[in-house]
Amino acid sequence: MRRSPAENTDIQQQWRHLPERGTPGITRFYLHLCLTLGRTAARPILYAIALYFQLSTPVARRASRRYLARVLNRRATTLDTFRHILTFATTIMDRVFFLSGRDRALKVSLHGAEHFDALRAQGRGFFLMSAHLGSFETMRALGRAHGDLPIKILMYVDNATRLNQVLAELNPEVMANVIPLGRPDAMLEVRDWIQQGGIVGILADRSTANEKLTNVDFLGAPAPFPLGPWLLAATLEAPALTSFALYRGNGHYEVHFEPFADPVTAPRGARREAATAYARAYADRLATYCQAAPYNWFNFYDFWGDERRNAATPDSQEG
Repeated sequence: MRRSPAENTDIQQQWRHLPERGTPGITRFYLHLCLTLGRTAARPILYAIALYFQLSTPVARRASRRYLARVLNRRATTLDTFRHILTFATTIMDRVFFLSGRDRALKVSLHGAEHFDALRAQGRGFFLMSAHLGSFETMRALGRAHGDLPIKILMYVDNATRLNQVLAELNPEVMANVIPLGRPDAMLEVRDWIQQGGIVGILADRSTANEKLTNVDFLGAPAPFPLGPWLLAATLEAPALTSFALYRGNGHYEVHFEPFADPVTAPRGARREAATAYARAYADRLATYCQAAPYNWFNFYDFWGDERRNAATPDSQEG
């Protein structure tokens, strides 16, 4: 079913309007508890947090169930959605340990690092095209641990101001390494950083306001993906790697780098077509990693537009 550009925009903009859960005081208290007690002792509290989130956010619960049904190829159970939310909560908790440098209880294994290292050895700036899959904080932690690699994240920050504020108090450098989307000079900063040999990470599965979108197949159905990341990379004619850091349980993360395009290009007169081809190839790789680690994808909204399309069905009325 082909959707109009306006429908695609409405679907992709849902995530920007989701309310933050919890208060800064509660968040600070739990982060302090994590750092005081350590990861093993603080982790059981996550089960209560995940249960509260599951019970109190029907939009997220429905989105989780629909996504899991696609990726697991079966009906998702209540236990599946709880595991999904718990995995998300775990990656948020682990950000505290990565940011504070107290991550000895966490294990990070690298796959495909030779592709990353080859571009660094040439002194070239490049893009890391990632997603809301696992934890990008893992890669930023690797950057700090290995000679302060020049990694900046191009991201929208206004939908999680409370959490970002608390994390910035924990480590002021966390926001210094962010290029906020929506700021007038953001694209100029990206250009300058790439030209200096820097690395820009983009979570390319969500769009910003007024961004061009395209429908591509994702886990068996059309879904709107942004064209902006690919148009930006093509404008700078910079290389791109895909990069995903998957949580595998027991404090273990796997970071995967894969070559994607070197460089990303889009010929005049066919820029949208080229960007669409890149978005389609990216969605295919993202789907592969979602299938490999199905509880790691954290877009808790109506990503495919199922509720809009099936508003009259009983399933869309579930709580």
